[in-house]
Amino acid sequence: MKTASKIGIAFGFSAVNAGQRNTTLEPQLIAVSTEGNFRITPAVSKVLGLGHGENIMFLSNADQIDAAIVAKDASVIEFCTEAGLELGSPEAAIALHKEFDEWAIAKGIQEFDPKGNVRTGTERLTKNDKAKFVGANFDAMLEGAMADGDAETKDALSREGITKEEQIDILSAFVTPREVPKFKGSKTANPGGLTGSGTSLTFTDSNVWKQMKVDMGDTANQFNRVFDIDIDNIQDIVLNDGYKNVTVKALILGEYADKEPTRIGSGESAE
Repeated sequence: MKTASKIGIAFGFSAVNAGQRNTTLEPQLIAVSTEGNFRITPAVSKVLGLGHGENIMFLSNADQIDAAIVAKDASVIEFCTEAGLELGSPEAAIALHKEFDEWAIAKGIQEFDPKGNVRTGTERLTKNDKAKFVGANFDAMLEGAMADGDAETKDALSREGITKEEQIDILSAFVTPREVPKFKGSKTANPGGLTGSGTSLTFTDSNVWKQMKVDMGDTANQFNRVFDIDIDNIQDIVLNDGYKNVTVKALILGEYADKEPTRIGSGESAE
């Protein structure tokens, strides 16, 4: 093995996720059968520099297509005429979007107001998030509650035979979400809790899920719609963050195939 001193270049190091199984290597975005849920494969998260807890956002030309439909653009009329569809009908709109919609994904950008101030929102905390916080700060929170809490809380926490888990459950009610900077898109998560980029990530976006599967009707929750992604064709797209224009690295969604969900553990298309 060559050393940095031999080759004259020092490369930075980062932690390697231990024990990660060899999942599907193909760069894909999957609109899974569960309503509103998506998943990206490790190759995609690596290119976008996305990790657990960061945001992913969708980019689309759907609004422009809707505007063209309303304006009865010449290309819309031509398409409907050739396809034998009634202009303005729901069937025509679905067909137009299926034919011309383009989607892309990018790492979520931070949001600002028109004056350049950071937009903030209340942090989303699940019951499990609150329990983890209490567990990490148990002694301090218990001491504080016993010193400053109301009589009912003190009695509940000091009840004879109470377990630590029960105390954590009581104290979880006092965990207050923080005000945090807002980012566009949806927060991602790695089901196994792995951190860093290059992992499989899940996220939810009910609105986009319905748009992407509108042509599937009642079968939308029976199949995964799997989009291939050309990770070598990364695009620079200019967006407005609310205050100024910024350039983001985006990946265009390519051809898709509808596949039946496979059982857990049988591959990357598993639910």
